[in-house]
Amino acid sequence: MGSRHRIVVEALRDVLAEDKAALAVRSFDVVGDIAIIRVPEQLETERFLIAQALQRCLPYIKTVLRQVGAVEGDFRTRKLEWLSGEEKTVTFHREHGCVFKVDLARMYFSSRLLYERARVAELCSNSGAQERILNMFSGIGCFSIIIAKRSTKGHVYSVDLNPHAVTHQLKNIRLNKVKGKVTAAFADAREIAESLLKGRMQRVLMPLPEKAYAYLESAMAAIGSEGGTIHYYDFTHAHKNEDPVKKIVSKITSKLSTQSRHTKIEYGRVVRTIGPNWYQVVLDILVH
Repeated sequence: MGSRHRIVVEALRDVLAEDKAALAVRSFDVVGDIAIIRVPEQLETERFLIAQALQRCLPYIKTVLRQVGAVEGDFRTRKLEWLSGEEKTVTFHREHGCVFKVDLARMYFSSRLLYERARVAELCSNSGAQERILNMFSGIGCFSIIIAKRSTKGHVYSVDLNPHAVTHQLKNIRLNKVKGKVTAAFADAREIAESLLKGRMQRVLMPLPEKAYAYLESAMAAIGSEGGTIHYYDFTHAHKNEDPVKKIVSKITSKLSTQSRHTKIEYGRVVRTIGPNWYQVVLDILVH
């Protein structure tokens, strides 16, 4: 349990019984000045009390929203219920010296990829090359903009099919003063990778686990003849005695073997746990 979570549980003991306080907020996301919580079904009638207690102990939180159900649809949006504070879904998230405007009701965003965004940006910065980078599922532009901020060379082509996300990404490009280093496009990444940018990229990002497997051949097509790296993200279920990274490696090996290019999985790690025995995994795939 993190320190912030512990503070919230302590505050909830003032309004709920001991067993309910521990159950009430098992985890929550903070994006800018908005907190997004999940409330167990048995505590639904106490959800407003829970939200108000959270705001009392974390005064920088201006709004508390409840996530109702799973992330859904092509745009991976969440159904949100306002519980406490200002009635809004738009906020500004700050990360790695950058600021991002996001509307949590109209586009997907997770603050839990903070380490992964820094890791990939560092790899780009240390490559020493003037890389052309394709971000196939760019959302509001976090990966793309952080890369552009950290690297003095190269250019990021930042593609997404959600028009609201692309609109916000264009604003974020201006906010972070990376105009000319990031090109945002409202398009299907498959079409872009297989036509306009085919064979021109040194690096491809695939930070959308729901679609990465289906788009892997397209990412391969975008890599130039000199080779490059694909950052591949996927979800998997793994029991206690199973390795989530090995499961994803096994999943994509057969697909990679059908390609004409030689590939090597250079790195893999569990990015985060997304549910009981469910994991998000990243693989860095070298393409020669």
